[in-house]
Amino acid sequence: MKLEGDYLFDATVPEVWSALFDPVILAAVMPGCEKLDLVDGSYVGEIKVKVGPIQGKFAGKVDLKDKDEPHSYTMVVDGRGAPGFVKATAGVKLAAEGTGTRVRYDADAQVGGKIASVGQRLIEASARAIVAQSLEGLNTNIKLRAAAYRAAGVTLPAAPAAAEPLAPPPAAVPPAPETPGTAPAAPAPAALPDAASATPAAPAPAVVAAPAVVAAPAAVAAPPPAVAFTPVKTKQSALANAVAKEVASSMFPRSVLVAIMLIEALIIVWLLVRH
Repeated sequence: MKLEGDYLFDATVPEVWSALFDPVILAAVMPGCEKLDLVDGSYVGEIKVKVGPIQGKFAGKVDLKDKDEPHSYTMVVDGRGAPGFVKATAGVKLAAEGTGTRVRYDADAQVGGKIASVGQRLIEASARAIVAQSLEGLNTNIKLRAAAYRAAGVTLPAAPAAAEPLAPPPAAVPPAPETPGTAPAAPAPAALPDAASATPAAPAPAVVAAPAVVAAPAAVAAPPPAVAFTPVKTKQSALANAVAKEVASSMFPRSVLVAIMLIEALIIVWLLVRH
């Protein structure tokens, strides 16, 4: 299954980029999200969904890769539960457009298990509705979050960076091997002064070592404080209505619906004229 599209957010690129990595906002716009934590650069959570053919509890993980702040990143999603499994890889790109931010997404998803038995067409329609509804909720919460930070006079926090592996310690340099069959050269004995001509040497002045100057550790900038705000949660009922409309539109295209309405109108007119 392939999903692609774009959405224009009413916020600047830094505001949108920062919000896309905020667990509070992500949990609010994901309907049925019961838990979402940031663990070692990955988002781990649990979602209970009851929307159309997609129903049940899922536990999953989202890894973020190929970050190019604040332009693009890649999401790798792996969710599993009793209804089946969902695996997806999505590319997300941000670009300024006027005073807003255009976000484009392109995802390839694989669905298996019980939820796959309802049919590809029905799953795609449900997925499109879920994405559209989530983007609407995301836009609302991004504006609320940005307004709260501006009112508090606090800079938006940066997106979490993935942990980098530690550099390995430098390898020890082995001593040079000795040539076989040759003994190591003995140090030359120090020359003894002639007792008759030796002149007593003047004592060398004492050398006082200067105290070592220890560099003070560089000051680490403290992260900006978090600003509390009340996110607007996406309701399952609103999402279910959106899924129902999308499914109906997919199963019955607009041209078919218009034709049905015209036929009904003609039948009503005929009945009125007849009587």
